[in-house]
Amino acid sequence: MSDCVVLRANWVLPVTHPPIAHGEVVVEEGRIAEVRPARGVLDARTGRDFGAAVILPGLVNAHTHLDYTLFRGLVEDREFFAWIRELVKRSRLLSEEDWRISAMLGAAEAVAGGITAIGDCTPTGASLEAAKTFGLGGVIYQEVFGIGEEQSVEETIRELAQKGAALKKESTGSRLTVGISPHAPYTVRPALFQALARWANQNQLPICIHAAESREELELLLEGRGVMAQSLKERCISWHIPRQSVVAYLDHLGIIGAQTLLVHGVNVSAKDCVLAQQRRAAWVHCPKSNAKLGNGVAPLALLCPLHEAEARIGLGTDSVVSNNTLDMFEEMRFAVLLQRAARRRVDALTAKQAISLATLGGAQVLGLKDVGSLEVGKRADLCVVRLDRLHAMPNYDPYSALVYTAHASDVVLTMIDGRVRYDAALHAEMKYRFPENDLAPLFASLPHLTACLQASLGA
Repeated sequence: MSDCVVLRANWVLPVTHPPIAHGEVVVEEGRIAEVRPARGVLDARTGRDFGAAVILPGLVNAHTHLDYTLFRGLVEDREFFAWIRELVKRSRLLSEEDWRISAMLGAAEAVAGGITAIGDCTPTGASLEAAKTFGLGGVIYQEVFGIGEEQSVEETIRELAQKGAALKKESTGSRLTVGISPHAPYTVRPALFQALARWANQNQLPICIHAAESREELELLLEGRGVMAQSLKERCISWHIPRQSVVAYLDHLGIIGAQTLLVHGVNVSAKDCVLAQQRRAAWVHCPKSNAKLGNGVAPLALLCPLHEAEARIGLGTDSVVSNNTLDMFEEMRFAVLLQRAARRRVDALTAKQAISLATLGGAQVLGLKDVGSLEVGKRADLCVVRLDRLHAMPNYDPYSALVYTAHASDVVLTMIDGRVRYDAALHAEMKYRFPENDLAPLFASLPHLTACLQASLGA
């Protein structure tokens, strides 16, 4: 596209300002130059009128695992801890190339669904290459495990430093930064958590932790019982019962601060949430994953007061193993409906607030200062969603239309840094319309990979 592009639609949704009926966004050199009511006749060479559609900021999926895309639908209907153990078992079947293909498929799905930035936790590093290939911004967190003492704390830190350096080198030329993810309180021992907190602080790295996600995790920390405690016992791993909530326990270990992103927050108290707010930690809400795994509904009103201008909470899909899709529109819809059902209040979460969580909220919790809203000077990260299909007509309000009727498949254009990365208007013979990426090699390898994984189910 040329250096100056004008995108026009029936609605422009800046997020930080009221919607603009019959509006347009002017993009120059990768940045937003103007957000305004439509004016004049569009030049066909530099402008596009999407008609019955909404132009909104690129969606920010604040928590996912692109590496696991190949496992979509493979680990179903298991209790939480059994689900984790099965996922670990199946993960051992993949080669380095398999992981790469898996992450590439996830990145493609994200961009085709209007996602322009992610917070991704990776055990392999494959998600960084995939995100970079498709132009995604965000933070890639290298996962760290170590509940047992097979490897010393010093050895784990050395290995992490090597992986982190490799990821940082790989991120050159992208909009991706690198962080660390001590996986969870039940997979990382206290001494390692403390060492990781110090190391991350010294290197000014962001941290992401799965926290207060399940009942089993709470049983382990408060009472030292349940399936997680039994698993540690079977592995001859000693466990000192902290008799603290997850948030209090992590804070005691010194790893909760302004650089910390806590994911899930299903089992939290008001006291936990006040503590997290005092430490300036951020949260990611993953409603579909939490519900599908039977973990419950996070108390969103406690996690972060949504009326605050600097609300530190974003929305995430988690992986497709626990969600089955990276559709952020479905995630927004599910978030609103669950909160209203759980609290029995129609104002528990609004469509407008859900869109804020999925855009500006996600950008804020990932530390992305120049995306998340359509404002002059910000990066031209945006998506266009059509509203002319039967399931979306008629529509009177862009917020309700997007949250209650739209799907990822309604996205017709995704722009990142002013470059079109997905365009549904490309030649009809192109099943997946990515101007800069050819997905044919990925799909060619899928039948063999999925057959192998399917065969493993009986193992």
